[in-house]
Amino acid sequence: METNSDRHESLSGIARQQGRPVVSLLVDIEKKAGTAGKRTLGFLQNLECLRLPQYSRGDTKATDGRVKVLRENIDATRDFQYLALSYTWNPSKHESKEKGSYHVQERDSEEFKPSEVRNCALDRIFHYMRAINVHHLWIDQHSIVQETGSCDDPVCVQHPACIKRREGFTVMDLVYKLSNHPIGLLARPIESKWEMELLSNILQGNLTMGDESNVQLSPKLKLWKVWKAVDLLRRITSDDWWCRGWIFQENYKAGTYMKLLIRHPKKLELQKSSWYGVFGGVDGELCIRSVQFFKEATRLCLASLRHIDEHQGSPVPRWMRKKKNGLQKILNRAGRYQYLLTYSQPMTPRIIADIDKKSITKPWDMLAIVANSCGYAIRFNAEKLRGSEASLSLSILAQCLLNGEVLHNGGPPISGAADLTVPAYLERALFSGFYRNTPKYNLTLNKSCRFIDASFSESGIRTHGHIWKLGKVINTRNWPVRDAWVDVRHGKLELIQRRRLAYMAEWLEGECHGNLADSIRNYLSRDTRLAGVSEDRMSFTERYMRAMAVEIADVIERGDPLALGCLWDTSCPEGYSPYMAVFVRGDRDGYDGEVFAFTASRPEDASSDEFDLNDLDRHVSFEVAVEGKIQGQNRLVPTLRIRRWLPGMCFFRGVPREEVVFPWPSDLKGIIA
Repeated sequence: METNSDRHESLSGIARQQGRPVVSLLVDIEKKAGTAGKRTLGFLQNLECLRLPQYSRGDTKATDGRVKVLRENIDATRDFQYLALSYTWNPSKHESKEKGSYHVQERDSEEFKPSEVRNCALDRIFHYMRAINVHHLWIDQHSIVQETGSCDDPVCVQHPACIKRREGFTVMDLVYKLSNHPIGLLARPIESKWEMELLSNILQGNLTMGDESNVQLSPKLKLWKVWKAVDLLRRITSDDWWCRGWIFQENYKAGTYMKLLIRHPKKLELQKSSWYGVFGGVDGELCIRSVQFFKEATRLCLASLRHIDEHQGSPVPRWMRKKKNGLQKILNRAGRYQYLLTYSQPMTPRIIADIDKKSITKPWDMLAIVANSCGYAIRFNAEKLRGSEASLSLSILAQCLLNGEVLHNGGPPISGAADLTVPAYLERALFSGFYRNTPKYNLTLNKSCRFIDASFSESGIRTHGHIWKLGKVINTRNWPVRDAWVDVRHGKLELIQRRRLAYMAEWLEGECHGNLADSIRNYLSRDTRLAGVSEDRMSFTERYMRAMAVEIADVIERGDPLALGCLWDTSCPEGYSPYMAVFVRGDRDGYDGEVFAFTASRPEDASSDEFDLNDLDRHVSFEVAVEGKIQGQNRLVPTLRIRRWLPGMCFFRGVPREEVVFPWPSDLKGIIA
């Protein structure tokens, strides 16, 4: 373990070790961090792969059991028909340690060298490639430069081998994301007919019932079978593959394409054919979809936990506590976020907490793993920070916040915040009230709820956007929205949603708010033109505006109030501005006074053909309290406290964003040395 790795240290402990307040340390990290090397697409356009050998190791054509494996380069930005292997370098207790039967072509010569990858791993993956007719294998141990000679400079820019190795690590997540055939190679086999039948029932969802919010055990299921199924999941997820930090990234980035291979003895081949749709038809291997395994494992664990909670007495028996701990361990390794998080929560805290539980040989690699998994454009130079003796935990926190993750600075102070680790603090401190009333939006949309161009000061987090002052409140309770006329019935919005917005435009026109009425009508015209456009071909602005339009239409359906908003001129607070936005207007929760909103949106930066900028679309829309003003870069800027998520349709073409500051939460500000 490296001496300056404090991954599991509390915030107050870090402040004591460093001798400075946490906020000052975060500001200092931004100044020191620098940025990691750019993610060059050249590595992907000349991706080094191994060519599938013509014959297997057991073939009579193999000389002394040795098989020669050639190298070939492909353009992975165009050719996705390669297999990206996710595996553990160290052998499992379920595998043979033998290696050297495969001889791989040297990178820059016609010579061949015995592979350091164990024979059984290459046997399995080449056998699978023959079965699915794929000819190129990407495997990090051979496809990324591993030896850089005598050079030990982690930021060397002189040696081609050093540069190529670093480039490979920076885009390794994209290798798995682009591949049509990412494979996770599990070592623990299925050994009996009973295990295979039980796993098939788990994967087909036969042991549970109900949707995400109400998962339960199937009523006719015997309890002993539940615990047998849970024990099988425990044994499968105890495989080393589930415990590694880099492998978490590989599985997460591969997404729905990732498949898991699990060995089984030949005697089970006939039985496996009964479940071809679940396990595939590759001899000797069960081939299952990773997302399906995660989904059904999560459902079974949650249903089992619910059963325990409903039937446990007080005090809780020891055996029951042990069961709950075992179920939680499975969820930590194979939990599906769709079932573990509500629609209003961000994914980032859970991602970081899961990575933090993994084994990472070089702790500072966690910065890159988090950045790749969360889609961070700002990536810290880990070696530079490590050399400056910065805190690893606070570097992870700083990287999150500089990439726009939102601290809820307007909520009550977190009790015991000083005693929390960074992952535990993020779980409680990041804003978690997105789209509370709209479960149709998934967690991916929440992932985009981030500030733009964030930076640190001792006062708080600086960012840019628009401030709105909310004015006239609209009572929609008696609107005859089903009778509203729309010239064109078709669009990306449903017809009833278009009718609701059309009636709102009529009402605004009648109340002398013609500019806003025209903006909404123009939006409906644009929505009509998108009727036949698929989701993935819509721009960020089009997708974001549709999401906001659906929010407003749903409010009108419920008969809840709306509020009109005008841009607030911070240099002249009393100045007049016409209404240019309409927001959802929730309860006031007991506070009085003026109401303000802060919005910001920006599509991802994908402007470079040479580099992957690792960015994503961003948007925020908060009700805020204007606390005061502090000195900004060029003028006084407002300080804002978040009150709640506040969706709205805003029209501000040509109006530049302005600088604002969100002060640090008091619990974080109060952690001093």
